Amino acid sequence: MTAVNVKASTTIAAGLREEGWAAGDLDEEFGEELTRGPEWQRFLSSWERLALDPFMADGGDYRLRRYSEFDCTADSVRLLPHVPYTQAKDINYLNGGVDRLFEPFEDEVANGPVVHTLLSWCARQLDETEGRGGATWYAQVFQNRILARAGRSGKPAPEGVHRDGVDYVFTVVVGRHAVDGGVSGLYEPLGDGRHGKRVVSVALQPPGQFLFNDDERTMHGVTPVTPTSEDIVGHRDTFIAVITRRD
Repeated sequence: MTAVNVKASTTIAAGLREEGWAAGDLDEEFGEELTRGPEWQRFLSSWERLALDPFMADGGDYRLRRYSEFDCTADSVRLLPHVPYTQAKDINYLNGGVDRLFEPFEDEVANGPVVHTLLSWCARQLDETEGRGGATWYAQVFQNRILARAGRSGKPAPEGVHRDGVDYVFTVVVGRHAVDGGVSGLYEPLGDGRHGKRVVSVALQPPGQFLFNDDERTMHGVTPVTPTSEDIVGHRDTFIAVITRRD
């Protein structure tokens, strides 16, 4: 598989523009079985090699992750030099205010067709949403695995309902194993870190169901995941891009 070039989805762009969010399925959007080819399987296998997140201020050992940054357009994706991930404390009260230097994406993942396809597709949707043809978008991207053990739930959003301090957030669930929970929700922002009523609630399923939201117009959160059996360590795997306009 080479990186797939597809047109912008008017449904996704219209949802983002009019409602501040859109949800869907990658295979339906791409018009092909994106998640059933060997390139997707190699992409998926990289979640088995994520590193423990050492920056959890709650002391949790339930999150594994890698992190890389990209500049992307509708036609190209460029991996940027590896740097720490930073958030202001007023955006992330739990883990903000610290330079968090995570392990980067493996080379074959960062430069592979799946990541390039997903990020160029995101850029195309955002161009259509904002009427900014040919724009460059700055994507801070995570591979996350949240573990769920007997008596110890995992928290996909340990800071609770929040914003990420960017323009848009794109979340794809790539895997779930032996877990309940992990329901994504979007909420009306009230300012000062407070949220109002829930706008939407969706239990994204693998492989490839996604939620795309405007980070200025919505706040987001995810319920904890719990194991379906005391004898199994379950997990929920996601690909998350937080995306900001380049000037």
